[in-house]
Amino acid sequence: YSAGMTRQKRVLTVFKDFCTGCRTCEIVCSLVHTGTVNPSLASVKLVHSQKDHSSFPIICRHCKNAPCKAACPIPYAMYIDEKTEAVVVNAEICIQCLACVEACPFAAIQVGPNKEILKCDLCAGEPLCAEHCPPVRHLYPHMPQPAQSCLQYVEPPKITKNKRQMVTKEA
Repeated sequence: YSAGMTRQKRVLTVFKDFCTGCRTCEIVCSLVHTGTVNPSLASVKLVHSQKDHSSFPIICRHCKNAPCKAACPIPYAMYIDEKTEAVVVNAEICIQCLACVEACPFAAIQVGPNKEILKCDLCAGEPLCAEHCPPVRHLYPHMPQPAQSCLQYVEPPKITKNKRQMVTKEA
């Protein structure tokens, strides 16, 4: 980057076509944040589509004007991390009212077994779910593109580029 240009913030994104349903994202998330391998304590959740029998993770999108943060009645119980721009929960002052869960349009905020809020914090800028998501080749063997991971932490233009490559290869 040249002087005066700032690097774009990266975003955690899902490329559904590359998900194998391995649950590595849930396992890594729970292990890192709780010290146990317990997918019910992960802030990323693998869902299974009945429609096409596919699997893919539901992740927090850390919205710019986050409805979850706006719905929280306790000041500073949800805040924006200055380094990562992630919308983060301060568990020490959260009253577990679940207003954030109801407000999330993506169902990305989980509720733990003790009513604790399980929400992605981007692992301080290095999301381990994306780091450990195994790369796979696209399900269509005629598509000559490199293996990719389902979860990727990339700059926003790369999301568009990756999606566009998939669409043009399928056409």
